[in-house]
Amino acid sequence: MKLSQKLLLAVLPVLGLVLSLGGWLLIRQNFYRTLSDLQYQAETGQQRELYALQLDLRAAADGITNALMEYGASVSRYVGEEKQFALFTGDGVLAYSSMPEDVPLAWQQELLADPSRGVLRSRQDGHWYLIADQVPAADGSTVFYVGAYSMDAAYQTQQSLLTSYFWIELLAFAAAGGAVWWMISRLIRPLHTLEQAGREIAAGAYDRRTGIRGSDEIAALSRSFDDMTAALEEELGRRALAVRQREDFISALTHELKTPMTSILGYAQMMRTAGDDLEVREKSAAYIAHEARRIEALSRKLLRLMEVEQEGITLTAVPVEELLAALRRACPRDGLPLEVTPLKTPAAVRGDADLLCALLRNLISNAERAEPKDGVVHLDIAAEGEKVRFTVWDTGRGIPAEELPRLTEPFYMVDKSRSRAQNSSGIGLALCRAIAEAHGTRLEFASTVGEGTRVSFCLPALPLPGKEEPHEKETD
Repeated sequence: MKLSQKLLLAVLPVLGLVLSLGGWLLIRQNFYRTLSDLQYQAETGQQRELYALQLDLRAAADGITNALMEYGASVSRYVGEEKQFALFTGDGVLAYSSMPEDVPLAWQQELLADPSRGVLRSRQDGHWYLIADQVPAADGSTVFYVGAYSMDAAYQTQQSLLTSYFWIELLAFAAAGGAVWWMISRLIRPLHTLEQAGREIAAGAYDRRTGIRGSDEIAALSRSFDDMTAALEEELGRRALAVRQREDFISALTHELKTPMTSILGYAQMMRTAGDDLEVREKSAAYIAHEARRIEALSRKLLRLMEVEQEGITLTAVPVEELLAALRRACPRDGLPLEVTPLKTPAAVRGDADLLCALLRNLISNAERAEPKDGVVHLDIAAEGEKVRFTVWDTGRGIPAEELPRLTEPFYMVDKSRSRAQNSSGIGLALCRAIAEAHGTRLEFASTVGEGTRVSFCLPALPLPGKEEPHEKETD
């Protein structure tokens, strides 16, 4: 059963009960008011009849019983059967009666024991209000006047109102049910949207959002659902990217190993078949040694990358001047000139000297491969607040904007043919990224095709080891 049907079945019985109870109480109140009015009219009319009977009894000369019979007969002649009453002598003997058949004599005699008390009696044929009163006679005796007054008007009015209200309530209940159904449908419409969104997301549409606005609980649930879906989409995107990167990594590693291994096998075969040709043997050995060094360099970089990513490093204060000196020693003498813009004030940075030197050396090596127009690689070192920024830049080929996000992926190369011709393995920038992250920073790339590339990172600045911060001289 759907939620809308459950809500409708839960609301309608309560609504019907409230409407029925309210209508019944209203009709019942109206019934008692009408009944009270009829009883008051009966009591008022009885008082008039008692006054007339008392006057007639004072003039009676033939005895009380005959007087009662004559009085009853005269009233019946002039009024007819519209007035129902009975006359009893003081001994309780019935002298005259015009009571209807559905008012038994026993009811009338019960009232003689306690006159002036009205009693409501009902039978299948009607509803009667019986009143008994004592009337003094001329001889000092007492007679009883018992009047019967029909209360059918009150009961008929009640029954008519109940019938009318039943149909009115039925129509109102149907109209209210339709209104409740419409309101429930509007209230749970966001739930249908959530359900549909869930089905689409389960089918693979991870960019699906509900877009429900509002401040109620359903809107809050919808926002949480959208946030969850966004997080899921982001996580799946990261996993898809990781899978793609892993596949690219395996493919690139396989290719990087296959090429030198093919060369090694080929030249080894040449050496076997060269016989006494010393020149061929020496040339083959040189090629084998060259390709083996490539594999060795690739293995060394992969091991260094894994070491940096998996093992923690110890960060200490590294003077910038000492870092530059180590960098100059690490740069090959046959490389492009390195133009350094140093710090204006000597300082140190927090890091690992060997790893920082490897980071800068790889960035400089990449800048050299970009073939700068001015034939120089630039290194700018500048203070930025409490940090030191290192920027390696060149005036070379530049990198397309769409390639920048993938530069630090292992084995990713913008121009694979040119990179392999320059003995690039595609591991350098991945190692640089890992070193930067181990130092709590990140590489920032900016490049324009045909104009050059800038790569920078920041490190926390520290006082030079062995030097204290200057302070003001104390005075008395």
